[in-house]
Formats: sequence, structure tokens, C-alpha cells
Amino acid sequence: MWNEIINISSKATKQWKSILLIYGVQLVLGIIVAVIAYRQFNGAIGSSLELDRLANGFDRSIFSDMINKFPVIIEHIQSRFALMVVLFLLLSIFLHAGLLSNIRYGYYSIFKYFQNANIFFFKFLKVVLISLFLKIVVLAIIWVPFFMLIGDPLETFHSEKTLIFTVIGLVILSTLFLIVIWLWSVLSRYHIVDENRSLVSMKAGWRLLISNFARYYIVGCGLILLHVIITWLYTSVVDDWGAETWFSVLALVIMQQLFSLIRIWIRAFGYSAVND
Repeated sequence: MWNEIINISSKATKQWKSILLIYGVQLVLGIIVAVIAYRQFNGAIGSSLELDRLANGFDRSIFSDMINKFPVIIEHIQSRFALMVVLFLLLSIFLHAGLLSNIRYGYYSIFKYFQNANIFFFKFLKVVLISLFLKIVVLAIIWVPFFMLIGDPLETFHSEKTLIFTVIGLVILSTLFLIVIWLWSVLSRYHIVDENRSLVSMKAGWRLLISNFARYYIVGCGLILLHVIITWLYTSVVDDWGAETWFSVLALVIMQQLFSLIRIWIRAFGYSAVND
């Protein structure tokens, strides 16, 4: 098993050019979003003293007051945020089309990356949109009855502990179903890369997933566990990290970017694991 993990890790790491490309594009997009949000808030709030209160810690009432006082700015940010979400989704599909095809064909070239991303983008778009629809349906089936039945939490649940454990259980259940949809999506896209039609590939994705369900599901659960461990390690370090000097601020920024880079590598690792 360890030899297989090392082999898959090696294949994922060899895609370092694609990983760095995805990281760079996401970083630029993140900076653009941050600049837009900053300009919008700065233009509306200006020298308001409300933000100074945040220096004492998080206070939900501050954000409530800001929403009440600045409804226009919130509307602007929501509209632009929605546009950025759509842009990020399309860009993500394009970028991961290149990564998936490189892993499938064993390519490491950026030229091949863009070439295949351009070829498979619209076919991948169909699969991703269907997988998003399936995820929404699954989440609605799990969570809508919960919110309809919960009513007043103080009356429905005898203690906060019961409510917390119920929510945790539903989150775990949601995750288990979402893993299945993600695996089907990846397997279907691999079939598309093998020059099959979209509909044929989607059907083949389900057949392959069912025929090797245990193996693929272990991979999916392992990726989730790996994400949880990495996120826990990151938050544990960052929470205790002081930002009193320029060096500490720089080190914190480097830690944040390293965390983003590792998350992309984990995605490449997952694609390589499913491909094997």
C-alpha cells in the first residue's frame, strides 16, 4: 500500500508545472477579489470608527450595523461576488481540464496542458454542471427537512449537545454522498479524455465507480481526511502565530500560500489516485 501511495505521490509531484500554474491563477483571482472588496468597503465606510471596534475581536453586531447602514455597498458586493463565483467556476473547469488530461496522458508540458484544456473545456463543463445539480439535490434532501422540522432549536432539542451532534451527523452524511458525486465526476471526465462522448462517458463513470466502489471510495475518504489534517495543522499554527513584526507577517503570508499550494497538490494526488 505504501509503495502505491509513494508512486501516486510521485506522479502528482511531477505535475508541478500545472500545480504552480493553477496556484498562480487562483492567487491573481484572489487578489482581484480582495482589491474590489477593499475599494468598495473603503469608498462606502471611509474613516468610520466602526472598523476600529474589530480590533478588540469579532463582534457580530458590528457587521449587522454595517449591513443596515450600508445596504447599497452590500448589494454591489453581492452582485460582483456572484460574477466572480461564476468566473472562478469556469476558470477552475478550464484549469482542471488541463491537469486531468496531463495526468491521464502522462504529459508534463504546459503547452499540452493548455491544448487539452481548450479541447475538453465544454465537455467537462457539462459534467461539472450536472455534478453541481446532483450535489444541490442531495444537500436539499438532507438539510431542507432538518430546517423545516427544527423550528425553535430550544424547543426541538433538549440540549445544545443534541443539536451539535445532529448537525455533525448530517455534515458527515452530506460529505459521504458528495464524495460519490465527486468520484463519478472525475471518472466521467477521464472517459471524456479517452475521446468518448459526454453522455457515454457519464454512464461509463457510474459503471466504473460501482464496479470498483470500495477502492474509489477509500480514495475519496482518504482525500477528505488528508484535507482535514492539513487544515487542522494550518489553523493550529496560524492561531498561535503573532503578527507583531514584519518578519512574522511575512512568515504568516508564506504559511498561507504554502497551505493553498498543498491543497492543489492534494487535488492532483486525488486525480492521480483515481486514474490508477
